[in-house]
Amino acid sequence: MKTRREELIFLFVLSICFLGLSFAYQLATPLGEAPDELSHFRVITYLVRRRSWPVIQGPDTNVPHESTQFPLYYVLSAIATGWIPLDDQIVHEEPNPHHIGAPAPPPEAWANRNFIVHDPQEIRNWRGEFLAFRIARLISSLAGVMAILLVYRLIRRVLPGQRGTAMMAAAMMAFHPRWIALASSVSNDALAVAGSALALNAIVDYALRPSWRQAGWVGLALGIALLAKASNIGLIPLWILGWMVSAHAQRPWRVRGAELALSLLGVILLSGGWLGRNFFLYRDPLAFRAHMAVIHWVRPEPPAWSDWIAIFLRARETAFLSFGAIEGIIAERWIYGIWDLFLLLTGAQVFRQGWRLRARGQLNRLQGFLLLIHVLWLGVAILEFVAWNVRVEAPLGRLLFIALPAFWLIVVWAWEGPPPVAWEKSVGRAWLIYTTLLSVLGFSRYLWPAFHQPLRAMNEVPADLQRLDWVFEDLEGPPGEPLVRLIGIQATPRRLMPGQAVRLTACWELLRPAHRNYSFTYQIWSGPDPTRGERLGQVDSYPGMGSWPMRSWPPGSVICETYRIPLSPPGDMPTILSLLVGVYDRSHPDLPQLPRRSGDGWIPFAKIPLRSAWPEDSSWEARFEPGILLLAHRFQVFDQGILVSLTWKATASPPPGLHVFLHLLDSEGRWVAGGDGPPRGGAYPTGWWEAGEIIEEQRWIDLKQPIPPGTYRVHVGWYDLGTGERLPAFDATGKPAPGFSVPLGELQIPPAP
Repeated sequence: MKTRREELIFLFVLSICFLGLSFAYQLATPLGEAPDELSHFRVITYLVRRRSWPVIQGPDTNVPHESTQFPLYYVLSAIATGWIPLDDQIVHEEPNPHHIGAPAPPPEAWANRNFIVHDPQEIRNWRGEFLAFRIARLISSLAGVMAILLVYRLIRRVLPGQRGTAMMAAAMMAFHPRWIALASSVSNDALAVAGSALALNAIVDYALRPSWRQAGWVGLALGIALLAKASNIGLIPLWILGWMVSAHAQRPWRVRGAELALSLLGVILLSGGWLGRNFFLYRDPLAFRAHMAVIHWVRPEPPAWSDWIAIFLRARETAFLSFGAIEGIIAERWIYGIWDLFLLLTGAQVFRQGWRLRARGQLNRLQGFLLLIHVLWLGVAILEFVAWNVRVEAPLGRLLFIALPAFWLIVVWAWEGPPPVAWEKSVGRAWLIYTTLLSVLGFSRYLWPAFHQPLRAMNEVPADLQRLDWVFEDLEGPPGEPLVRLIGIQATPRRLMPGQAVRLTACWELLRPAHRNYSFTYQIWSGPDPTRGERLGQVDSYPGMGSWPMRSWPPGSVICETYRIPLSPPGDMPTILSLLVGVYDRSHPDLPQLPRRSGDGWIPFAKIPLRSAWPEDSSWEARFEPGILLLAHRFQVFDQGILVSLTWKATASPPPGLHVFLHLLDSEGRWVAGGDGPPRGGAYPTGWWEAGEIIEEQRWIDLKQPIPPGTYRVHVGWYDLGTGERLPAFDATGKPAPGFSVPLGELQIPPAP
């Protein structure tokens, strides 16, 4: 009695912990931000409003694409929400135009992961469709609890006398991060897993003690599992295999055949009507073709063999820890490395345990067949996953979750089963601790920051921010009315290599209520002037990384948002990088960007230096003080001018604002032509140079007027644009150059053709 009481207390506490985490995940995940959640919910509201099931009538149908799903979850949710006046509050489905679906770990995982635009106050809305949405999520959570309890019972039946092993399996399932997220969303998946666990329990019960009653129970369980989701249809051949296993009972085949017929009759009575309805409407009992007709992620051709590696890597990622409508919120890569290691060790341990028990004669025939049934069910789920991904781009691990009860049975049998070995048990317990911690982090580190960026006061703005105070004016209302202010930015690193990403933090203050959902644009350009440079990277977003659409942003509050902006390699290096910031209305591309009352709109913030093969002790042709060497030069004479290639080296950080001059002199030393300007045409000013850098540039001496053929000399030098003073110059021997102008050599101007 005491043991039974402790067992019930454990299951009760485990259920409460699971429900607590599930409710936390629900609060952190805005409505519609779980996979296919909006489509699942629209099936429920269709049932409530019209008292009928939506029918797909072609690719242009206006019904949810999940309308082909089997009905159990939706009927239960419709019954639970039928009393709610849905039209009181409508869940609007305005798409987020800046949504990012590509998977990424934090901090990239926190930017624009919301599939639709949300009012940040929706977390407090418990009326109309908002309430119905939360109740539909609650039904998934309850189905999750049911699945956990059924997994516990399943292992108690397959591995009798191992109560601790069953507890371990139930806890492993309860604290599996992706399972918690799945059971916290509007979806039929949690109920499908519970149906799978129910059917496996019934099959095991019959295999252990065949009877008419158990056969009827199998039919009922299989029918419920199939009504939960079509992918559970693979349980029927497994049941037939389980029926064959029960031959140990030495019962007449006629009786056992009748029991099989009874169970299949139960399946037909429960789910046959739905299968017939689908066949009548779509000529397909599972409605597979109708579903394929309305989804837009059908593959144009089957994946190549090499593609399957990426498919299964993504599936193993999304089977463990991933969030968001397209499951793009993922963890750091090393977290999945531990998951991979656990799977590999478990696979090896399964073979080791089976070999060990067989060698010792401790694995009886019936228990071996029961374990085999669960291994086969896991294999069936994998085959269904492969078959689905042959046709559809859906490498999602949750598609394998129908076999989750079988998976945890195999795991605990490998690590916790007899004979007990201390180090083996410690593996399972260490894994449970690891996933429990990740389950909590799933809420605090991944989900909440992705969808709930905090508002700040002015005194909470980071002190190391580069202050800008650029004010943007509204397009609506009185002309010149200020709307939003860019307080400042922080961009790192200041020195980048080609292809490296920029981490940008920008803080904004809303000055007055906005009537439009304006977007921010952050563009990174090469050179100091975006009008003449090359755009290398860009991020556009609603405020707060998508969490605070401007219409919902309270005036007077501050939002600080951080983005990782990948950069394409610039066509020409070295170069400085400039950040251009703007505010615009994405929904009206014909409207101009918001005008700025103050600020240039762009600011140089970083540089990409040149990787050069010049050795440290290279010879040089001229020296300019402070800190500039001329390493090499080259002339190319054209009809319209002279192209001069120069290679500089900084031996120190030269002062900003230095310009280069080139003079073309005739044989008498008279000035004929020339050209002045900042190095690299302003793309890399001297204020950004550092000691040791190599700078290559090409300068043009324009010969606008024809000059007589003959011998000419080219001189080069530097001067301060602010003062006009030339930098002291020395030739290769160290002698001062007259007039601080260094001769580069002579060239011949040929006669005009």
